[in-house]
Amino acid sequence: MRPNAFRSGFLFETRADRLKRSLVYSTKHLKETLMSSNKADVIYHGGSIVTMISDGHRVEALAVKDGKILRTGLTADVFALAGPKTQVVDLQGKCLMPGFIDSHSHVVSQSLKYATANLDPVPIGPAATMDDIKRILRDWITAKGIKEGECVIGWGYDDTAIKEQRHPTKEDLDQVSKVHPIVLMHISFHIVAVNSKTLEMAEITKDTPDPGRIQKDKDGEPTGVLEELAMTLIAGKRILPALTLDQVRPLIKDGLKVYASEGITTAQEGAATSSSVGALRAMADSGELPIDVIAYPLYKSFDPGGSLLEQVIADKGRRGRFRLGGIKLTVDGSIQGYTAFLSKPYFSQPGPGEVAEDQCCGSNNGERIFLSDVHTHQAVTHAAGTTDENRGFANMTRTEIVEWLSRADRHGLHALIHTNGDAATDLLIKALPEVRREPRKDLRTTIIHAQTIREDQLDVAAEHGLIPSFFPIHVYFWGDRHREKFLGEERARRICPTKSALDRGMVFTLHHDAPVAGVGMLPLVSAAVNRQTSGGYNLGPEYRITPYQALRAITIDAAFQYFEEDRKGTLQAGKLADMVILNADPLVIDPMKIGAIRVLQTFKEGATVYLAT
Repeated sequence: MRPNAFRSGFLFETRADRLKRSLVYSTKHLKETLMSSNKADVIYHGGSIVTMISDGHRVEALAVKDGKILRTGLTADVFALAGPKTQVVDLQGKCLMPGFIDSHSHVVSQSLKYATANLDPVPIGPAATMDDIKRILRDWITAKGIKEGECVIGWGYDDTAIKEQRHPTKEDLDQVSKVHPIVLMHISFHIVAVNSKTLEMAEITKDTPDPGRIQKDKDGEPTGVLEELAMTLIAGKRILPALTLDQVRPLIKDGLKVYASEGITTAQEGAATSSSVGALRAMADSGELPIDVIAYPLYKSFDPGGSLLEQVIADKGRRGRFRLGGIKLTVDGSIQGYTAFLSKPYFSQPGPGEVAEDQCCGSNNGERIFLSDVHTHQAVTHAAGTTDENRGFANMTRTEIVEWLSRADRHGLHALIHTNGDAATDLLIKALPEVRREPRKDLRTTIIHAQTIREDQLDVAAEHGLIPSFFPIHVYFWGDRHREKFLGEERARRICPTKSALDRGMVFTLHHDAPVAGVGMLPLVSAAVNRQTSGGYNLGPEYRITPYQALRAITIDAAFQYFEEDRKGTLQAGKLADMVILNADPLVIDPMKIGAIRVLQTFKEGATVYLAT
């Protein structure tokens, strides 16, 4: 033995010994680090893990790492990624599936709605009569201590769902208060009802030029009901409260928490303005958005200088909590507000004084709108009070559609185009060949609502690669009224014809259009699958689709609409861990019970953004 053999120990090792030991230690540490870096943060198992890759495709376990899905598959394979710090979650038979993707709503308006008097009709709200509306408003003034001269805002009334079957008039609302301006937003989001104080402050009289439709009585006086762009007459008149950014941000944050409580991990602001874009971008920059928000500025919001358009162009291809996804065109209004533009008259006409001369909203000279094939270039004029030919009206001319769609195409931008009535869809269909010599399927142009889209129109839409985003909650909530009041049996049974789009191999999505009828996603699936009205009538059962097909429309196909199918919409390795846990598997439960499935937990990139209590 060498005398100084002990020197080969740790204390007196040679330089060579130290180097060797250092290399061994470094190699071991690197190996441990690499092994640790490949270990999952969380592993889920013990439930129905629905991937949405194909109908019925499930896996036994799923691992998450750094906000992304690390691996899915057999329990043994996934648990091979378990480390000492891995959290293991037993689903206990519950369902884990991709987070829901909202393909069209208005997150800012929905968030602001929570700060107004709730006038939603029964069964989704408390208002069944005109007296209910008045009582709710009086109680709101008292509860909130609203001072004289300050605005009273109510949201969600529906003239077709209350006993009186009419809009609140200025006389009705004057009974609530003559010292407060009162503004009520219709459930369709396309009409407001105001009192005399508001009309006075907005300087709206019988002689006011009409940018949309000012409903008037037999003497030509405004009734207090303002449709479509006529709503803008009350803007900028110091009537509505001017909220600061600091006031708006907490409202939006709370609103998005409600979205998350419904399993939504990506939401839309579908009629953005410069102000809402500024608020959402500031919130994203400060980490205040719990889920992703994609905004589409309304074409009317683009400023002459082009700065908002430049922002949309700059955001093309951007990923993150917030981005501008493209532009939004609104060709007509809503069926339940009698402002959707139909090729044939409404089944049951509005009451006296509710129908004004058809004109193009937003056109200063009252330019006549283009009609469907049968009525091309035919000018339709309605004197106030006549109801025999009301078909609604358009908010844009074909020329305007061509102009804005061309602008979007030049920059390769995604366009959302709102058409509820088939005559409005005709305007879009006629505009396409003027803008595109060949179909531009790469742009994924989306028809928002497409409620009365005809079979011949679907043929053209399929050829051009358009994506219909349907609004199936109408089947449940307004279905009986569509049959009896708005459309009649024949047209009502085809409303939101998802099966027709499916038969053509079209990608389509489903949306709730909040704040119109809540933010629930599973009620949409139920409506598309069952097509049963709130009155229990099976409305167009031949247009039903399967639960898997409906779920695709709020997961992978909705991700496709947003050009994000590479990172969202299915549970696959490498995609974001945007997920939801449900108390039941919607693919195996009785289809009639899908709408009652509860969201238990929502994850955005692996982090919990909602947990049921």
